[in-house]
Amino acid sequence: MSDTKLGDDEEKQLPPVLVVSRFTAARGKEIQIMKGALSNSSGTKLAFQRLPRHMRRRAMSHNAKRLPRRLREIHLNQMKKSGLLAQQKRPSRKHKRKPSNIMKDYMRRQLRCKWLDTHLWHARRFHMVEKWGYKLPFSPCDKSFRACYRATVSHCLLQDISYYSCIEITGDCDKIVSGFKKISDPHLGLTIGAKAYLKGSREGNITIFKIVASRKAIGKIYFNWKPTPVHGKHVLWIWIHAAYYAEALDTIVSCFNLEINHMDVDSSNDTKSYTNFENIELRELSLCRFRLTGSLSNAVLQNCFHLSENNKIILEPTNDVDSDNYEQLKRRNKYWSEIKNISSTSELHPHMVLSLIIEDPRLHLPRKRTKSVQKVTASSHVDTLPENLAEGPIWDGSVRKIVKDTKPSNAVLTELRKKLLVPGSELEEKGMPVPVMLIQRPGSKHQTNIGYGTGWDIIIPSGWAQPVWISLIMWGARPGGLKQTNMIAFETNQPNFLYPDTSAGATEETAISNQYRERYFRLPPNKRTNYTKFKITSPFAWNWNFLLAEWNEHGNPVEDFFCFKRSEAIKTHTKIDVPKDLLSSKSTNVDGIDCVDNCLVPVSIKLSQKGLSNKFAIICLPQEGDLKKEPSEENCLDKNEKLRKELRRNHKTLLKRLRRRRIRAKRKGKTIPIDGTILSNYRSKMRELWLPQTTAIRHSCSREVIGFVRDGDFSFLLGQCKAIGYVAMNALSSLLQFKSRGKVLVRNGNSKQYRLGTLEIVM
Repeated sequence: MSDTKLGDDEEKQLPPVLVVSRFTAARGKEIQIMKGALSNSSGTKLAFQRLPRHMRRRAMSHNAKRLPRRLREIHLNQMKKSGLLAQQKRPSRKHKRKPSNIMKDYMRRQLRCKWLDTHLWHARRFHMVEKWGYKLPFSPCDKSFRACYRATVSHCLLQDISYYSCIEITGDCDKIVSGFKKISDPHLGLTIGAKAYLKGSREGNITIFKIVASRKAIGKIYFNWKPTPVHGKHVLWIWIHAAYYAEALDTIVSCFNLEINHMDVDSSNDTKSYTNFENIELRELSLCRFRLTGSLSNAVLQNCFHLSENNKIILEPTNDVDSDNYEQLKRRNKYWSEIKNISSTSELHPHMVLSLIIEDPRLHLPRKRTKSVQKVTASSHVDTLPENLAEGPIWDGSVRKIVKDTKPSNAVLTELRKKLLVPGSELEEKGMPVPVMLIQRPGSKHQTNIGYGTGWDIIIPSGWAQPVWISLIMWGARPGGLKQTNMIAFETNQPNFLYPDTSAGATEETAISNQYRERYFRLPPNKRTNYTKFKITSPFAWNWNFLLAEWNEHGNPVEDFFCFKRSEAIKTHTKIDVPKDLLSSKSTNVDGIDCVDNCLVPVSIKLSQKGLSNKFAIICLPQEGDLKKEPSEENCLDKNEKLRKELRRNHKTLLKRLRRRRIRAKRKGKTIPIDGTILSNYRSKMRELWLPQTTAIRHSCSREVIGFVRDGDFSFLLGQCKAIGYVAMNALSSLLQFKSRGKVLVRNGNSKQYRLGTLEIVM
């Protein structure tokens, strides 16, 4: 073998023979050093990087269980040294579905918004919205708007209105009535101390006001008295809407000079308690309230509610087991059986209150959903109303707690049904009796829709809402949400219950305005309606103060205004009466009326021809010739159009220049943060150019604006389009000067066409 040179500086010769055993022994020590270096935990590599690439997973960086067991501890130590907390694996579904964990999760999710007792049923079938501090069902997921309307007319619509909270006031009757005189107006109808309500046979409603000089309205509350006093003290239940519950509660507490007594932290029904030195006590109750609307409401209730025979369980805690109370219970049960076959709930006494003791409704469920049918027969005892129909064990808090705690679960009833010899037959065990209260609603009194909206309100103890709700659904009631509530109010020709002169109404209007404004600016510029060209100065706001100030003869600004509710309310301010037929062509009053500068009048407008009226539409006075041919608004130039284009062009140029600057800085290894103030300033300037600040409403277009439309849609009852809104009272004098006094013009913000309509004051 020839010699081979290995370098220029020195020469080495390769061995002629390679012995494998000697070569392996010489390299063994080197292999051991290399293995030790690889397995040493103090290396620079992370633990998961020692794995082959086909075994690596993206989740290894934060989940140690994704690594092999031999590397988990090393990985956790490295994560701790780097200051990052090692996140563990998500709990398994088996762990999350444990009953205790489910309840904890439900309680956590209710910290921000309260849930109704039927929330879980609604959440799977309804579009849910967050409103007034509750998570409420808005509308069904299926297309059932017409079906819900038909249910209110000829079937039965069911709604959960438990967002009406109940408070109980106990004390001397005269002191309670005198206290409410401070926050109510006797000119708006019967007060809380009227004889028609003191007996407890009817439910009443009043509008309460703040205890201030301006007497600003809060909202409408519903109330009913307990027929018989308890230990010499009268009991009053008050139902308050969630939109103004906190404001109304604070007003009532300050009216009676109440102080908080204690907070119940256990599972009791009641939450808070207040008292004062006059022994007047106020307590918040936990009750559920359902609303049935339609001609078959009574039939659904008769099939769902079976009167209980074993009532001793819930009558003993109230000491009502004497013969007199059993006689009252028999009279209530007899009256309930007598009204079984009436044709409509509107035949009964308006707002009557009836207390019953029923069996567990789950014991009488049909095997499949069944429509309740009404069998109409002659009844001679409906006109006579027995005494003390409202008396019942539901008034007692201890009874409500017993009924809630002893309610059998669905699993217990399922086991009992499995033991039946004949599947589908009724259970012999009658279960726990449940006290309930029914309140009749007479419906609309308008000539065009008399009796529409009639039905029952059901008051149920807490814990029994879900069984009663499912039972009513199985007997043919169709569920509805807030959208159906607005639909019923619209069809009955009533304005929204949150009036503009209340704080809750102003908050609701602001929320609606912001929603429509944000939706408008989400559109691209070429898809936005240019309201300046349509001469609409207030497209997304009901500027009542601005409108009333322009119709004010003296031109003074209007800060506080009130809504016209009844003719008696106007007498207190103007000492005159506003008859219902004031705008009728048959009326002989042509001299006008003495109006109030800060008064809004709720009106209903029937449109003569096709065309829907949207929210924020303007109501205008007609001119000569408008009655023969509907006018159209003339074109108008937009002075801000050039400014918007120039601002947009300059903004794009600025963004390009800043982008080039950031690119140059990035090449040099520097970073320039994005200035958010440039974007916010551009957005605010552009919005001001699209929707300028309101400077005039009354004379903003060719016809004088007298009001705005609050809600507009097609009325199924009338078979034509209708709108409900408010107009300035001073504008009624101008409207009386026309031959056709009730005729007005309505125009949507995105249209130049005026529509002729007939205006009617909502009393």
